[in-house]
Amino acid sequence: MAHEVGYTRVSKREQNPDAKEAELRTAGCERAFVDHGESSRVADRPQWLACLDYLRPGDTLKVRPARSPRR
Repeated sequence: MAHEVGYTRVSKREQNPDAKEAELRTAGCERAFVDHGESSRVADRPQWLACLDYLRPGDTLKVRPARSPRR
């Protein structure tokens, strides 16, 4: 059975990891992975690696950007 899986990264203190996870869940993700305080320059993100390990053929990955688009 295919699943919708979400990933996001929180890089700034003013960003709310719970809100980002809630957005992924609202978008239909059954499981959400969130990296906290990881720089965009760091290649080894523990939750990203866990997310990749969790994914199975047929799953859909939804990624929430670390930053909101500028207006």
